Amino acid sequence: MKPLHFTTCRHALLALAAIAGLFLTAGCGSSSHTPPNQQGFGNGSLSGTYVFSSSGVDSNVGLFLTMAGTFTANGTGGTGGITGGMIDINGFSLTGPISTAITSGSYNVGSDGRGQAVLNFSGGSVTLDFVLNAGSGGASTPSSHGLVTEFDGNGTGSGTLDLQGSGSLTGFYSFGLTGATSLNSSLSMVGTFDSGAADLSKPAGVPAGLADINSGGDVPGGLAGLTLVATVAGGSPGSATLVASSGGSTVATYNFHVYTIDSTHLKFIETDTAQIMAGDAFTQQTSLPQGVYAYTMTGLDTESPPEPMALAGFFTSDGSSGINTGLEDYNDAGSIGQVTGFGGSFTPFSGGRTELTLNGIYNGVSGVSSNVIFAAYPSSGGIQLLEIGSPGSGSPGGLITGGFALSQGSVGTLAAQGYGLNLSAVNSQSEEDDIAEFVVNSSNAYNGAEDINDDGTLTSAARFDGTVTSNSAAPGYGAAASSSGQINFNYYLANGGSTALILETDTNQLGVGSFDLQSSSAASSMQSHFTVVPRASAKGAGKRGQ
Repeated sequence: MKPLHFTTCRHALLALAAIAGLFLTAGCGSSSHTPPNQQGFGNGSLSGTYVFSSSGVDSNVGLFLTMAGTFTANGTGGTGGITGGMIDINGFSLTGPISTAITSGSYNVGSDGRGQAVLNFSGGSVTLDFVLNAGSGGASTPSSHGLVTEFDGNGTGSGTLDLQGSGSLTGFYSFGLTGATSLNSSLSMVGTFDSGAADLSKPAGVPAGLADINSGGDVPGGLAGLTLVATVAGGSPGSATLVASSGGSTVATYNFHVYTIDSTHLKFIETDTAQIMAGDAFTQQTSLPQGVYAYTMTGLDTESPPEPMALAGFFTSDGSSGINTGLEDYNDAGSIGQVTGFGGSFTPFSGGRTELTLNGIYNGVSGVSSNVIFAAYPSSGGIQLLEIGSPGSGSPGGLITGGFALSQGSVGTLAAQGYGLNLSAVNSQSEEDDIAEFVVNSSNAYNGAEDINDDGTLTSAARFDGTVTSNSAAPGYGAAASSSGQINFNYYLANGGSTALILETDTNQLGVGSFDLQSSSAASSMQSHFTVVPRASAKGAGKRGQ
Protein backbone atom coordinates (compact mmCIF):
# COMPACT_ATOMS: atom_id res chain seq x y z
CA MET A 1 0.00 0.00 0.00
CA LYS A 2 1.48 3.33 -1.04
CA PRO A 3 1.18 6.16 1.51
CA LEU A 4 -0.28 8.64 -0.96
CA HIS A 5 -2.80 7.94 -3.72
CA PHE A 6 -2.77 10.01 -6.87
CA THR A 7 -5.49 9.98 -9.49
CA THR A 8 -4.55 10.71 -13.09
CA CYS A 9 -7.34 12.52 -14.92
CA ARG A 10 -7.41 12.70 -18.69
CA HIS A 11 -9.41 15.80 -19.56
CA ALA A 12 -10.95 16.61 -22.91
CA LEU A 13 -9.92 19.87 -24.55
CA LEU A 14 -11.48 22.85 -22.78
CA ALA A 15 -11.84 25.96 -24.94
CA LEU A 16 -11.93 29.23 -23.04
CA ALA A 17 -14.09 32.02 -24.29
CA ALA A 18 -11.51 34.74 -23.62
CA ILE A 19 -7.78 34.16 -23.78
CA ALA A 20 -7.10 37.40 -21.97
CA GLY A 21 -9.11 36.21 -18.99
CA LEU A 22 -6.72 33.35 -18.41
CA PHE A 23 -3.59 35.46 -18.44
CA LEU A 24 -4.57 38.44 -16.33
CA THR A 25 -1.90 38.77 -13.68
CA ALA A 26 -2.84 37.57 -10.21
CA GLY A 27 -1.55 39.11 -7.02
CA CYS A 28 1.31 37.37 -5.21
CA GLY A 29 1.10 35.87 -1.74
CA SER A 30 2.42 37.95 1.11
CA SER A 31 5.97 37.50 2.32
CA SER A 32 6.21 35.38 5.45
CA HIS A 33 9.97 35.43 5.96
CA THR A 34 12.70 38.01 5.48
CA PRO A 35 15.27 36.54 3.06
CA PRO A 36 18.40 35.99 5.15
CA ASN A 37 21.11 35.86 2.50
CA GLN A 38 22.45 39.12 1.13
CA GLN A 39 24.49 38.05 -1.89
CA GLY A 40 24.81 41.43 -3.64
CA PHE A 41 22.24 40.94 -6.42
CA GLY A 42 20.04 43.80 -7.57
CA ASN A 43 18.13 45.04 -10.60
CA GLY A 44 21.40 45.50 -12.46
CA SER A 45 21.87 41.72 -12.28
CA LEU A 46 19.17 41.30 -14.95
CA SER A 47 20.26 43.30 -17.98
CA GLY A 48 19.93 42.51 -21.67
CA THR A 49 17.78 40.16 -23.71
CA TYR A 50 16.92 36.81 -22.12
CA VAL A 51 15.35 33.65 -23.53
CA PHE A 52 12.91 32.11 -21.03
CA SER A 53 10.66 29.07 -20.78
CA SER A 54 8.15 27.45 -18.44
CA SER A 55 6.20 24.18 -18.75
CA GLY A 56 3.50 23.00 -16.36
CA VAL A 57 -0.29 23.14 -16.09
CA ASP A 58 -3.05 25.72 -15.96
CA SER A 59 -4.75 26.24 -12.60
CA ASN A 60 -8.27 25.57 -13.84
CA VAL A 61 -8.42 21.97 -15.05
CA GLY A 62 -4.82 20.78 -14.87
CA LEU A 63 -4.10 20.64 -18.60
CA PHE A 64 -0.62 21.06 -20.05
CA LEU A 65 0.50 24.68 -20.42
CA THR A 66 3.82 25.90 -21.77
CA MET A 67 5.42 29.20 -22.72
CA ALA A 68 8.69 30.44 -24.18
CA GLY A 69 10.01 33.70 -25.48
CA THR A 70 12.37 36.60 -24.99
CA PHE A 71 12.31 39.75 -22.91
CA THR A 72 14.67 42.70 -22.65
CA ALA A 73 15.50 44.03 -19.18
CA ASN A 74 16.95 47.55 -18.88
CA GLY A 75 19.22 46.67 -15.97
CA THR A 76 21.50 49.63 -16.61
CA GLY A 77 20.81 52.05 -13.74
CA GLY A 78 18.68 49.46 -11.95
CA THR A 79 15.32 50.88 -13.13
CA GLY A 80 13.63 47.47 -13.41
CA GLY A 81 11.83 47.95 -16.72
CA ILE A 82 10.94 45.42 -19.44
CA THR A 83 11.25 47.18 -22.78
CA GLY A 84 10.17 44.49 -25.26
CA GLY A 85 10.34 40.88 -26.35
CA MET A 86 8.19 38.05 -27.73
CA ILE A 87 6.10 35.37 -26.05
CA ASP A 88 4.62 32.08 -27.25
CA ILE A 89 2.00 30.37 -25.08
CA ASN A 90 0.35 27.07 -25.92
CA GLY A 91 -1.99 24.95 -23.84
CA PHE A 92 -5.10 22.84 -24.07
CA SER A 93 -7.14 25.41 -22.11
CA LEU A 94 -6.61 27.96 -24.89
CA THR A 95 -8.54 28.34 -28.11
CA GLY A 96 -5.20 28.20 -29.90
CA PRO A 97 -1.53 29.07 -29.48
CA ILE A 98 -0.58 32.67 -28.71
CA SER A 99 2.41 34.32 -30.36
CA THR A 100 2.69 38.03 -29.69
CA ALA A 101 4.99 40.88 -28.75
CA ILE A 102 5.77 41.79 -25.14
CA THR A 103 4.93 45.48 -24.98
CA SER A 104 6.12 46.45 -21.50
CA GLY A 105 6.67 45.17 -18.00
CA SER A 106 8.67 45.48 -14.83
CA TYR A 107 10.95 43.40 -12.66
CA ASN A 108 12.77 43.37 -9.36
CA VAL A 109 15.76 41.38 -8.14
CA GLY A 110 16.37 40.91 -4.42
CA SER A 111 19.81 40.82 -2.83
CA ASP A 112 19.65 37.00 -2.58
CA GLY A 113 19.11 36.68 -6.37
CA ARG A 114 15.40 35.85 -6.22
CA GLY A 115 13.14 38.13 -8.23
CA GLN A 116 10.01 38.51 -10.31
CA ALA A 117 9.25 39.86 -13.77
CA VAL A 118 5.83 40.91 -15.08
CA LEU A 119 5.57 40.59 -18.86
CA ASN A 120 2.73 42.55 -20.50
CA PHE A 121 1.33 41.73 -23.93
CA SER A 122 -1.84 42.52 -25.83
CA GLY A 123 -4.71 41.04 -23.81
CA GLY A 124 -2.89 40.06 -20.64
CA SER A 125 0.33 39.40 -18.78
CA VAL A 126 2.29 36.67 -17.02
CA THR A 127 4.55 36.77 -13.97
CA LEU A 128 7.81 34.86 -13.75
CA ASP A 129 9.55 34.09 -10.47
CA PHE A 130 13.28 33.39 -10.77
CA VAL A 131 16.60 32.95 -9.00
CA LEU A 132 19.81 34.07 -10.71
CA ASN A 133 23.39 32.93 -10.98
CA ALA A 134 26.01 35.64 -10.67
CA GLY A 135 27.34 37.30 -13.79
CA SER A 136 30.92 36.98 -14.97
CA GLY A 137 31.92 39.97 -12.84
CA GLY A 138 29.97 38.96 -9.75
CA ALA A 139 26.40 39.25 -8.46
CA SER A 140 26.01 42.93 -9.40
CA THR A 141 26.81 42.26 -13.09
CA PRO A 142 24.35 40.87 -15.65
CA SER A 143 23.51 37.23 -14.99
CA SER A 144 23.75 34.76 -17.87
CA HIS A 145 21.50 32.08 -16.34
CA GLY A 146 18.62 31.59 -13.92
CA LEU A 147 15.91 29.13 -12.89
CA VAL A 148 12.25 30.08 -13.44
CA THR A 149 8.70 29.29 -12.36
CA GLU A 150 5.44 30.82 -13.48
CA PHE A 151 4.13 32.80 -10.50
CA ASP A 152 0.54 33.89 -11.00
CA GLY A 153 -2.88 32.45 -10.29
CA ASN A 154 -3.45 31.11 -13.79
CA GLY A 155 -0.91 28.33 -13.99
CA THR A 156 2.32 26.90 -12.70
CA GLY A 157 5.42 25.58 -14.41
CA SER A 158 9.20 25.43 -14.33
CA GLY A 159 11.93 26.42 -16.74
CA THR A 160 15.00 28.55 -17.24
CA LEU A 161 16.15 31.95 -18.43
CA ASP A 162 19.41 32.53 -20.32
CA LEU A 163 21.09 35.66 -21.59
CA GLN A 164 20.81 35.64 -25.37
CA GLY A 165 24.14 35.57 -27.15
CA SER A 166 25.17 35.51 -30.78
CA GLY A 167 25.93 32.82 -33.32
CA SER A 168 24.08 31.09 -36.09
CA LEU A 169 22.84 27.50 -36.24
CA THR A 170 25.32 25.01 -37.58
CA GLY A 171 25.73 21.25 -37.56
CA PHE A 172 23.88 18.68 -35.49
CA TYR A 173 21.74 19.20 -32.39
CA SER A 174 20.28 16.68 -29.94
CA PHE A 175 16.97 17.52 -28.32
CA GLY A 176 14.44 16.49 -25.70
CA LEU A 177 10.77 17.47 -25.87
CA THR A 178 8.04 16.69 -23.36
CA GLY A 179 4.36 17.50 -23.23
CA ALA A 180 0.96 15.94 -23.69
CA THR A 181 -1.77 15.12 -26.15
CA SER A 182 -5.20 16.77 -26.13
CA LEU A 183 -6.36 13.88 -23.91
CA ASN A 184 -3.71 14.87 -21.34
CA SER A 185 -1.68 11.74 -22.05
CA SER A 186 2.10 11.99 -21.76
CA LEU A 187 4.06 12.57 -24.95
CA SER A 188 7.86 12.67 -25.14
CA MET A 189 10.29 12.80 -28.02
CA VAL A 190 14.08 12.73 -28.10
CA GLY A 191 16.35 12.84 -31.11
CA THR A 192 18.96 14.56 -33.18
CA PHE A 193 18.81 16.62 -36.36
CA ASP A 194 20.99 18.44 -38.86
CA SER A 195 20.25 22.16 -38.70
CA GLY A 196 20.68 22.35 -42.47
CA ALA A 197 23.91 24.32 -42.36
CA ALA A 198 27.01 22.95 -44.05
CA ASP A 199 28.58 20.37 -41.77
CA LEU A 200 31.65 18.67 -43.19
CA SER A 201 31.94 16.44 -40.10
CA LYS A 202 28.82 14.44 -40.98
CA PRO A 203 29.93 10.83 -41.61
CA ALA A 204 28.94 9.18 -44.87
CA GLY A 205 25.74 7.16 -44.57
CA VAL A 206 24.56 8.81 -41.36
CA PRO A 207 20.91 9.94 -41.68
CA ALA A 208 19.96 13.60 -41.43
CA GLY A 209 18.36 12.89 -38.07
CA LEU A 210 16.94 10.27 -35.70
CA ALA A 211 14.11 10.30 -33.19
CA ASP A 212 12.34 8.20 -30.57
CA ILE A 213 8.74 8.86 -29.49
CA ASN A 214 6.88 7.56 -26.44
CA SER A 215 3.19 8.45 -26.27
CA GLY A 216 1.59 7.51 -22.98
CA GLY A 217 3.90 4.53 -22.61
CA ASP A 218 3.11 3.12 -26.03
CA VAL A 219 5.85 2.60 -28.59
CA PRO A 220 3.58 1.27 -31.35
CA GLY A 221 4.95 0.28 -34.71
CA GLY A 222 8.50 0.55 -33.44
CA LEU A 223 8.62 4.30 -32.71
CA ALA A 224 12.30 3.91 -31.87
CA GLY A 225 15.19 4.91 -34.06
CA LEU A 226 12.93 6.75 -36.50
CA THR A 227 14.40 8.76 -39.36
CA LEU A 228 13.98 12.47 -38.72
CA VAL A 229 14.11 15.35 -41.18
CA ALA A 230 14.22 18.87 -39.71
CA THR A 231 13.54 22.15 -41.48
CA VAL A 232 14.85 24.95 -39.27
CA ALA A 233 14.71 28.67 -40.02
CA GLY A 234 16.17 31.51 -37.99
CA GLY A 235 14.23 34.50 -36.70
CA SER A 236 12.78 35.92 -33.52
CA PRO A 237 11.21 33.49 -33.10
CA GLY A 238 12.48 31.09 -35.72
CA SER A 239 10.60 28.00 -36.82
CA ALA A 240 11.17 24.27 -37.15
CA THR A 241 9.27 21.37 -38.66
CA LEU A 242 10.25 17.88 -37.52
CA VAL A 243 9.08 14.99 -39.71
CA ALA A 244 9.62 11.49 -38.29
CA SER A 245 9.31 8.49 -40.58
CA SER A 246 9.78 4.73 -40.60
CA GLY A 247 10.34 2.63 -43.69
CA GLY A 248 9.72 5.63 -45.90
CA SER A 249 6.29 6.37 -44.36
CA THR A 250 5.67 9.48 -42.28
CA VAL A 251 4.86 8.68 -38.65
CA ALA A 252 4.41 12.19 -37.28
CA THR A 253 4.93 15.85 -38.19
CA TYR A 254 5.46 18.52 -35.53
CA ASN A 255 5.74 22.32 -35.92
CA PHE A 256 7.58 24.63 -33.53
CA HIS A 257 8.70 28.14 -32.84
CA VAL A 258 12.38 28.24 -31.93
CA TYR A 259 14.24 30.73 -29.74
CA THR A 260 18.02 30.78 -30.15
CA ILE A 261 20.08 31.35 -27.01
CA ASP A 262 23.35 30.91 -28.89
CA SER A 263 24.78 28.58 -31.51
CA THR A 264 24.87 25.71 -28.96
CA HIS A 265 21.42 25.99 -27.35
CA LEU A 266 17.85 26.36 -28.70
CA LYS A 267 14.41 26.51 -27.06
CA PHE A 268 11.47 24.77 -28.79
CA ILE A 269 7.72 25.31 -28.25
CA GLU A 270 5.20 23.46 -30.38
CA THR A 271 2.61 25.48 -32.29
CA ASP A 272 0.26 22.57 -33.07
CA THR A 273 -2.97 21.85 -31.18
CA ALA A 274 -3.52 18.06 -31.29
CA GLN A 275 -0.45 17.68 -29.11
CA ILE A 276 1.89 20.18 -27.46
CA MET A 277 5.55 19.68 -26.57
CA ALA A 278 8.36 21.97 -25.50
CA GLY A 279 12.01 21.57 -24.66
CA ASP A 280 15.62 22.26 -25.52
CA ALA A 281 18.20 21.34 -28.15
CA PHE A 282 21.95 21.41 -27.56
CA THR A 283 24.97 20.71 -29.73
CA GLN A 284 25.18 17.00 -30.49
CA GLN A 285 27.85 14.75 -29.00
CA THR A 286 28.60 11.21 -30.19
CA SER A 287 30.08 9.35 -27.24
CA LEU A 288 29.47 8.41 -23.60
CA PRO A 289 32.90 9.12 -22.07
CA GLN A 290 34.21 7.20 -19.10
CA GLY A 291 33.03 8.61 -15.79
CA VAL A 292 30.17 9.03 -13.34
CA TYR A 293 26.83 10.51 -14.44
CA ALA A 294 24.05 11.91 -12.26
CA TYR A 295 20.52 11.51 -13.59
CA THR A 296 16.88 12.28 -12.87
CA MET A 297 13.85 10.78 -14.60
CA THR A 298 10.10 11.04 -14.18
CA GLY A 299 7.25 8.87 -15.40
CA LEU A 300 4.22 6.80 -14.52
CA ASP A 301 4.12 3.42 -12.81
CA THR A 302 2.01 0.38 -13.72
CA GLU A 303 -0.71 0.89 -11.11
CA SER A 304 -4.32 1.06 -12.26
CA PRO A 305 -4.80 3.96 -12.68
CA PRO A 306 -1.13 4.83 -13.25
CA GLU A 307 0.55 7.04 -10.67
CA PRO A 308 3.55 9.37 -10.98
CA MET A 309 7.04 8.38 -9.99
CA ALA A 310 10.46 10.00 -9.99
CA LEU A 311 13.91 8.39 -10.14
CA ALA A 312 17.40 9.77 -9.52
CA GLY A 313 20.90 8.59 -8.89
CA PHE A 314 24.24 7.81 -10.51
CA PHE A 315 25.71 5.37 -13.00
CA THR A 316 29.24 4.90 -14.34
CA SER A 317 30.21 4.52 -17.99
CA ASP A 318 33.38 2.59 -18.84
CA GLY A 319 33.68 4.68 -22.01
CA SER A 320 33.29 1.62 -24.24
CA SER A 321 29.99 -0.23 -23.83
CA GLY A 322 29.53 -0.99 -20.14
CA ILE A 323 27.53 0.58 -17.29
CA ASN A 324 28.34 -0.26 -13.67
CA THR A 325 28.09 0.82 -10.00
CA GLY A 326 24.60 2.22 -10.51
CA LEU A 327 22.56 3.81 -7.71
CA GLU A 328 18.84 4.55 -7.94
CA ASP A 329 16.60 6.38 -5.47
CA TYR A 330 12.90 6.50 -6.30
CA ASN A 331 9.70 8.08 -5.06
CA ASP A 332 6.72 6.19 -6.47
CA ALA A 333 3.56 8.07 -5.45
CA GLY A 334 5.03 8.58 -1.98
CA SER A 335 6.67 5.17 -1.62
CA ILE A 336 10.42 5.72 -1.14
CA GLY A 337 13.02 3.12 -2.12
CA GLN A 338 16.53 2.50 -3.36
CA VAL A 339 18.37 0.14 -5.71
CA THR A 340 22.17 -0.20 -5.51
CA GLY A 341 24.80 -1.85 -7.65
CA PHE A 342 22.91 -2.08 -10.93
CA GLY A 343 24.76 -2.34 -14.23
CA GLY A 344 24.05 -2.35 -17.92
CA SER A 345 25.43 -1.58 -21.34
CA PHE A 346 25.13 0.77 -24.30
CA THR A 347 25.27 0.08 -28.01
CA PRO A 348 27.67 1.58 -30.58
CA PHE A 349 26.69 5.10 -31.58
CA SER A 350 24.91 5.80 -34.84
CA GLY A 351 24.13 9.38 -35.77
CA GLY A 352 24.44 10.63 -32.19
CA ARG A 353 22.17 7.90 -30.76
CA THR A 354 22.81 4.91 -28.54
CA GLU A 355 20.54 2.47 -26.70
CA LEU A 356 21.29 2.39 -22.99
CA THR A 357 20.14 -0.71 -21.08
CA LEU A 358 19.94 -0.48 -17.27
CA ASN A 359 19.61 -3.90 -15.63
CA GLY A 360 17.74 -4.40 -12.39
CA ILE A 361 16.39 -0.89 -11.82
CA TYR A 362 13.00 -0.09 -10.30
CA ASN A 363 10.70 1.21 -13.01
CA GLY A 364 7.19 1.29 -11.61
CA VAL A 365 6.36 -2.41 -11.31
CA SER A 366 5.71 -2.98 -7.61
CA GLY A 367 8.37 -5.18 -6.03
CA VAL A 368 10.00 -5.99 -9.37
CA SER A 369 13.43 -5.09 -10.73
CA SER A 370 13.40 -4.43 -14.46
CA ASN A 371 15.83 -4.38 -17.35
CA VAL A 372 14.90 -1.23 -19.26
CA ILE A 373 16.14 0.18 -22.57
CA PHE A 374 16.46 3.94 -23.04
CA ALA A 375 17.18 5.84 -26.21
CA ALA A 376 20.09 8.10 -25.28
CA TYR A 377 21.30 11.23 -27.10
CA PRO A 378 24.33 12.97 -25.57
CA SER A 379 24.72 16.71 -26.07
CA SER A 380 26.59 19.69 -24.67
CA GLY A 381 23.71 20.15 -22.20
CA GLY A 382 23.59 16.55 -20.98
CA ILE A 383 22.25 13.17 -22.12
CA GLN A 384 18.59 12.98 -23.13
CA LEU A 385 16.98 9.69 -22.01
CA LEU A 386 13.65 8.16 -23.05
CA GLU A 387 12.35 4.69 -22.25
CA ILE A 388 11.69 2.65 -25.39
CA GLY A 389 11.29 -0.91 -24.07
CA SER A 390 12.48 -3.91 -22.14
CA PRO A 391 14.81 -6.49 -23.69
CA GLY A 392 12.77 -8.94 -25.72
CA SER A 393 9.39 -7.40 -24.85
CA GLY A 394 8.98 -4.71 -27.50
CA SER A 395 7.21 -2.48 -24.98
CA PRO A 396 8.20 -0.28 -22.04
CA GLY A 397 8.71 -1.89 -18.63
CA GLY A 398 6.70 0.95 -17.07
CA LEU A 399 4.25 3.25 -18.81
CA ILE A 400 6.74 5.99 -19.62
CA THR A 401 10.03 7.14 -18.11
CA GLY A 402 12.31 9.88 -19.36
CA GLY A 403 14.81 12.44 -18.20
CA PHE A 404 18.46 13.30 -18.54
CA ALA A 405 21.94 12.71 -17.14
CA LEU A 406 24.85 15.08 -16.48
CA SER A 407 28.52 14.26 -16.14
CA GLN A 408 29.53 14.45 -12.48
CA GLY A 409 33.15 15.52 -12.87
CA SER A 410 35.28 16.19 -9.82
CA VAL A 411 33.06 16.96 -6.83
CA GLY A 412 33.28 17.23 -3.06
CA THR A 413 30.68 18.38 -0.55
CA LEU A 414 28.33 21.34 -0.81
CA ALA A 415 30.21 24.62 -0.69
CA ALA A 416 29.54 27.21 2.02
CA GLN A 417 28.06 29.53 -0.60
CA GLY A 418 24.68 30.50 -2.02
CA TYR A 419 22.61 28.20 -4.22
CA GLY A 420 19.54 28.82 -6.39
CA LEU A 421 17.00 25.98 -6.54
CA ASN A 422 14.03 24.99 -8.72
CA LEU A 423 11.62 22.13 -7.95
CA SER A 424 8.83 20.73 -10.13
CA ALA A 425 6.53 18.49 -8.10
CA VAL A 426 3.10 16.87 -7.86
CA ASN A 427 0.90 16.07 -4.89
CA SER A 428 -2.52 14.46 -4.64
CA GLN A 429 -4.32 17.45 -6.09
CA SER A 430 -1.99 19.58 -8.10
CA GLU A 431 1.37 20.55 -9.53
CA GLU A 432 3.71 22.64 -7.44
CA ASP A 433 6.71 24.62 -8.70
CA ASP A 434 9.21 26.24 -6.33
CA ILE A 435 12.07 28.71 -6.51
CA ALA A 436 14.45 28.97 -3.55
CA GLU A 437 17.76 30.49 -2.54
CA PHE A 438 19.78 29.04 0.33
CA VAL A 439 23.25 29.04 1.89
CA VAL A 440 25.02 26.07 3.45
CA ASN A 441 27.34 26.80 6.39
CA SER A 442 30.33 24.93 7.80
CA SER A 443 28.05 23.08 10.27
CA ASN A 444 26.03 21.56 7.40
CA ALA A 445 22.99 23.71 8.15
CA TYR A 446 21.24 25.57 5.34
CA ASN A 447 18.90 28.54 5.43
CA GLY A 448 17.13 30.66 2.86
CA ALA A 449 13.78 31.56 1.36
CA GLU A 450 11.37 29.76 -0.99
CA ASP A 451 8.66 31.01 -3.37
CA ILE A 452 5.88 28.45 -3.95
CA ASN A 453 3.22 28.17 -6.65
CA ASP A 454 0.95 25.30 -5.62
CA ASP A 455 -1.58 25.12 -8.47
CA GLY A 456 -2.05 28.90 -8.44
CA THR A 457 -1.88 29.32 -4.66
CA LEU A 458 1.12 31.60 -4.16
CA THR A 459 3.48 31.94 -1.20
CA SER A 460 6.47 34.28 -1.25
CA ALA A 461 9.61 33.97 0.89
CA ALA A 462 8.64 30.95 2.98
CA ARG A 463 11.31 29.67 5.34
CA PHE A 464 13.70 27.24 3.66
CA ASP A 465 16.11 25.75 6.17
CA GLY A 466 17.35 22.49 7.63
CA THR A 467 20.44 20.30 7.59
CA VAL A 468 22.38 18.48 4.88
CA THR A 469 24.13 15.16 5.35
CA SER A 470 26.66 13.90 2.83
CA ASN A 471 26.87 10.19 2.02
CA SER A 472 30.39 8.97 2.80
CA ALA A 473 30.04 6.02 0.40
CA ALA A 474 29.40 8.12 -2.71
CA PRO A 475 31.05 11.45 -3.56
CA GLY A 476 28.60 14.22 -4.34
CA TYR A 477 25.61 12.41 -2.84
CA GLY A 478 23.60 13.50 0.18
CA ALA A 479 20.28 14.38 1.74
CA ALA A 480 18.61 17.57 2.93
CA ALA A 481 16.18 17.39 5.85
CA SER A 482 13.87 20.36 6.29
CA SER A 483 13.33 21.94 9.70
CA SER A 484 10.66 24.36 8.45
CA GLY A 485 8.06 22.04 6.95
CA GLN A 486 9.29 22.46 3.39
CA ILE A 487 10.71 19.83 1.06
CA ASN A 488 13.05 16.98 2.01
CA PHE A 489 15.29 15.82 -0.81
CA ASN A 490 18.33 13.86 -1.94
CA TYR A 491 20.94 15.64 -4.05
CA TYR A 492 23.35 14.39 -6.73
CA LEU A 493 26.22 16.72 -7.66
CA ALA A 494 27.20 17.17 -11.32
CA ASN A 495 29.12 19.56 -13.56
CA GLY A 496 32.06 19.59 -11.16
CA GLY A 497 29.84 20.55 -8.24
CA SER A 498 28.32 23.67 -9.80
CA THR A 499 24.98 21.87 -10.34
CA ALA A 500 23.04 19.38 -8.23
CA LEU A 501 20.07 17.31 -9.36
CA ILE A 502 17.44 16.67 -6.68
CA LEU A 503 14.74 14.11 -5.87
CA GLU A 504 12.06 15.01 -3.34
CA THR A 505 11.71 12.26 -0.72
CA ASP A 506 8.45 13.27 0.97
CA THR A 507 5.51 10.86 1.12
CA ASN A 508 2.85 13.51 0.44
CA GLN A 509 4.55 14.97 -2.63
CA LEU A 510 7.21 13.97 -5.16
CA GLY A 511 9.35 16.16 -7.32
CA VAL A 512 12.56 16.62 -9.26
CA GLY A 513 14.66 19.65 -9.95
CA SER A 514 18.10 21.11 -9.54
CA PHE A 515 20.12 23.76 -7.77
CA ASP A 516 23.04 25.81 -9.07
CA LEU A 517 25.97 27.37 -7.29
CA GLN A 518 25.11 31.06 -7.58
CA SER A 519 28.74 32.09 -7.92
CA SER A 520 28.98 29.99 -11.09
CA SER A 521 28.15 31.64 -14.41
CA ALA A 522 27.88 28.25 -16.15
CA ALA A 523 25.49 27.93 -19.07
CA SER A 524 22.09 26.30 -18.88
CA SER A 525 21.82 22.51 -18.90
CA MET A 526 18.83 20.22 -19.25
CA GLN A 527 15.87 20.39 -16.90
CA SER A 528 13.45 17.72 -15.68
CA HIS A 529 9.71 18.31 -15.45
CA PHE A 530 6.50 16.41 -14.80
CA THR A 531 4.26 16.54 -17.86
CA VAL A 532 1.32 14.40 -16.71
CA VAL A 533 -0.09 15.93 -13.57
CA PRO A 534 -2.37 13.88 -11.32
CA ARG A 535 -5.44 15.64 -10.00
CA ALA A 536 -8.24 14.42 -7.78
CA SER A 537 -11.82 15.50 -8.36
CA ALA A 538 -12.01 17.77 -5.31
CA LYS A 539 -9.71 20.63 -6.29
CA GLY A 540 -7.92 22.35 -3.45
CA ALA A 541 -7.61 19.47 -0.96
CA GLY A 542 -4.38 17.75 -0.10
CA LYS A 543 -1.98 20.53 -0.92
CA ARG A 544 1.34 20.79 0.85
CA GLY A 545 0.95 22.89 3.99
CA GLN A 546 3.12 25.98 4.27
